Amino acid sequence: MSMRPPNPSDWNRRDTWLGDQVDAVGGRPVLGLGPQADAMFEEMCACFRTGAWLATVILAQTVLDAQMVETEEIDGSVLNELRLGRDYVWLRNRRNALLHREEERLAITVDERRSDAAILEREARRAVELVIKGLGGTV
Repeated sequence: MSMRPPNPSDWNRRDTWLGDQVDAVGGRPVLGLGPQADAMFEEMCACFRTGAWLATVILAQTVLDAQMVETEEIDGSVLNELRLGRDYVWLRNRRNALLHREEERLAITVDERRSDAAILEREARRAVELVIKGLGGTV
C-alpha cells in the first residue's frame, strides 16, 4: 500500500480551493447543513485535502443525500436540480459505480487509481463544486 500523506503545499492549495468555493456562495452558513450532512461535509473536505479522490466523490453524494433528508429548507427548483440535473445524475451514477460493481466492468482498479490520479482529482473537484453550488442555491 502506497498511501502517503500529502505534502503541506498540496494540502494548503486544496484547503484554499475549498475555502474559495464556499466563499463564492456566501460562506458556510449559506449551505444550511443539518448535523449529519455537516459531518459528512467535513469528512468530504478532509478526504479532498488528503487527495482521497474516490472517497471525496462518494462522500459528495452522501452529503447531498443527508441534506435532502435532514431539511425541508431546500428550494423546490434546487431540489429538482439536485435530483434530476445532468451534473447531479453524473455524481450519483459515479458514486454508485464506485460502490456497486457491475458485472461487465469494474468502475476502478488499483492501477487506475494510481495512473488516473489527475482524472480522479478533476472528478473530485467537480463533485465538491456540485455539493457547494447545490446546497448554496447557485445551481
